Amino acid sequence: MFERALTIVRPRLKMLAVILSVCLVVLLWLSPSERVLGGAVKLVYLHGALVRVAATWLAVSLPINLMVLVDLRRPWALWGEAIIEAVIIIWLLHTIFSMVTTYMTWGVFIAWFEPRTRFTFSLAGALLAVFGITRLVADERFTHFAFALLAGVSLWLLPHLGTVQHPLNPIGASPSIAIRLFYVGIWIVAVALSGLLVVWLATYPGD
Repeated sequence: MFERALTIVRPRLKMLAVILSVCLVVLLWLSPSERVLGGAVKLVYLHGALVRVAATWLAVSLPINLMVLVDLRRPWALWGEAIIEAVIIIWLLHTIFSMVTTYMTWGVFIAWFEPRTRFTFSLAGALLAVFGITRLVADERFTHFAFALLAGVSLWLLPHLGTVQHPLNPIGASPSIAIRLFYVGIWIVAVALSGLLVVWLATYPGD
């Protein structure tokens, strides 16, 4: 079933990416404003969605890369690498976008006093460093061990991050059903878009 789905998706990657991108823009445009942040909350929707999308793929990558340590069959290895490469792209986009969101909501580009901000930049650096090291070492088992370790540590740290000014769960705690529903829709579309990225990276590795 998975292979059949891939045969349908692969020839239509660009078309699906355009459709989903339009859906994402429309959802953000239609999403409700908030009493305190006003229209800037739309940036928060996407900011939060990017974090959760990256966390979702990190969680998916962990068992896959662990399985590669036991079985070096090429399909597992290919998908394990593609997912981590997608996470790197998504997290770097999130890192850049978080500065825009922080400036629009708090008036500064980098709120370094926030543990989540420090984690964002630290993980971006760690992802790039691990990716570079695995390319230099060029050993498949080491690569997937490093990817699995990075995913495991990141997933463990995410729920333990403290806050100073950042709300713990601004969307989930909102009394507005519309805000929560639009956020879920934005997250679903973002996951689907990132899934296309994973498929593209697995289909055209090294491009």
